[in-house]
Amino acid sequence: MYTQNNNFDVIIVGGGAGGLAAAVCCAKKLNKKNCRIAVLEKESKPCKKLLATGNGKCNLTNMNMSEKYYNLNAQSFIKPLLAKYSPQKLIKFWGSLGLLCTSDNCGRVYPNSGQALSVADTLLICLERYNVHLFCDTPVNAVTKTKGGYIVGCTDKEYFCKKLILSAGGYVQPNLGSDGSGYALAKSLNLEYTPLFPSLAPVLCKDKLLPIAKGVRCNALVKCIADGNVIHTEKGELQFNEKNISGICIFQLSRYVNEYFALHTVRRKQCRKIEIQADLMPDNTYEEILSMLSLRRRLYPDSKCSDILCGLLNKKLSRYLCLKLDINENSSAGELSDEVLSGLALYVKKCTFIPSAPSLKENAQVTAGGISLDEITKNLECRKHKGLYITGELLDVDGMCGGYNLHWAFISGIIVGQNISLE
Repeated sequence: MYTQNNNFDVIIVGGGAGGLAAAVCCAKKLNKKNCRIAVLEKESKPCKKLLATGNGKCNLTNMNMSEKYYNLNAQSFIKPLLAKYSPQKLIKFWGSLGLLCTSDNCGRVYPNSGQALSVADTLLICLERYNVHLFCDTPVNAVTKTKGGYIVGCTDKEYFCKKLILSAGGYVQPNLGSDGSGYALAKSLNLEYTPLFPSLAPVLCKDKLLPIAKGVRCNALVKCIADGNVIHTEKGELQFNEKNISGICIFQLSRYVNEYFALHTVRRKQCRKIEIQADLMPDNTYEEILSMLSLRRRLYPDSKCSDILCGLLNKKLSRYLCLKLDINENSSAGELSDEVLSGLALYVKKCTFIPSAPSLKENAQVTAGGISLDEITKNLECRKHKGLYITGELLDVDGMCGGYNLHWAFISGIIVGQNISLE
């Protein structure tokens, strides 16, 4: 027999973006019925991952919203939900809670304060207003379907609820609470899920010369190439690190790289080879670069060969490119042949990186893969288990950088909260 202390109408497992959005909407909808609602969060504080998003600014959504910014598996499922729960509607939702939002010239939407803390505080204040019980340091170890609801097993006690919402997050950034525990619960309930792998992450490369360019940042046009075919192109700041390349433009390509390592496919098609190609001077043609290199060879024939690029690119990057092409560091610019100069100009336009391993989940922003969308209805209720709902990163939905993943986390929580019923 469950007492008042551990008997609830609705329990939400996970106090992150989707879980708290679901809790707020449940509370607002069921408030007049005096329902008891609880959030079980395994960390000492809720919203740890939310507070770290957007460099602490919290990119809530993006005004340029479309299903094309999400993984292929999710696009047909998510399209009508995005139409119904648009960025404008999400901004209106935040306004109804007293949170003002603003967008930048790229369409990214942030809280007007520029602080993720404002988002978390708004949600927590709202939960307090509606008397939602928040239990921190309460990891959920088991979920069992029982007559009239669910038994939720924790370390030191069990809880009963009529309706259960799983919002336990993904498996990347375990230091922020996303340790994959939600998938173990899904497995115990016989829910199918697709293989998990990191997305929006630095890409590890097989390149012993990479440390030479460590710390360099440059504007670049980057392409993901699978079996010789260009899969995706991005323009932005490319960052060179000791063992990987990063920057938002690389993050946007990383899903394809990590899918390749996890499944040997790219965009669900079999793949034998994957590489990233970077145009390090996208605003200049090959001919313009070659002309400038020829000019520098003529003007400064006695300078070091690596200095031939110093008027075009970062000095560390110049040395890196020369060594990549096996150009002798001790030779002078005047000794470089037309063929070598041509090859160098071409490599500036087509600098190639070979991914060597999956991205580290500790450095990724989002989990790709997850509970199959075939397992849920359009209201995110589980088909196999009535009264069980699933939100956010647990599902096989992941988006690109720019607010798309938080948009999904929030609207999935809102969808569940607005559609849940105790009848």
